[in-house]
Amino acid sequence: MRMVDVDQRNRVVFLGAGGVGKSSVLQRFLFGTYNEKYKETIEDLFAKEYDICGTHLKVDFLDTAGNIAFPAMRRLSIVNAHGFVLVYSITNEKTFEEVKQLWEQIKEARENYQEIPCVIVGNHLDEENNRQVERFDALNWAYNEDLGGGFIEVSAKEDTGISDIFKLLLGQVKTPRAKHTERFMLRRMSVHSLECPEPETTPPEDIQAEDKSKFSRSRSLIRRGSKPKMKRSSRSKGDCAVS
Repeated sequence: MRMVDVDQRNRVVFLGAGGVGKSSVLQRFLFGTYNEKYKETIEDLFAKEYDICGTHLKVDFLDTAGNIAFPAMRRLSIVNAHGFVLVYSITNEKTFEEVKQLWEQIKEARENYQEIPCVIVGNHLDEENNRQVERFDALNWAYNEDLGGGFIEVSAKEDTGISDIFKLLLGQVKTPRAKHTERFMLRRMSVHSLECPEPETTPPEDIQAEDKSKFSRSRSLIRRGSKPKMKRSSRSKGDCAVS
């Protein structure tokens, strides 16, 4: 069934350790709000509909528990997902290790894992002075796992880069991440609406209706090979390009 069909629901699952800000990222994206107070999530589902480039899109966003006490729920969410957002905190190295384990679980549970859009999100960019996970280290891991084209650092608190998470997912439907081998773009833009993207942005071309038949459209992500030549970018609020 095509994504544009009336009854088709497309599920994007947010996964990560407890306290990394999955709920905050999702709340900021869906409602434009932010709450400082932490409340442990069991499982929340949010249904939204979008009109993107003339195509009506229905998306269910699943906010999962970070507590390992719910492994069966986590596995079920992995099996039923059309796209993944894996969140860690740049201020907590253990949460990045959790993302690595989650990716291994996804690879084990889904034979077509290379075809499923996935974005790796480093939250708490506003706490740069407390950083424990270096951007280079996280991107290097993502590159080696063919996830480099879906990596972004954000701040749910300051609303930095949040909307670009979903744009990166949609971009993987249109353009396989394997084509993004020239350089890595670490986008940190404040985009508050899902507009049809311009050719220079991510995704690089307009998203056509026929290309959104399902989230699992793209094939391999980033070709394995030599490590990218990189330089650390300034941490201003503009786009950060690592070449």
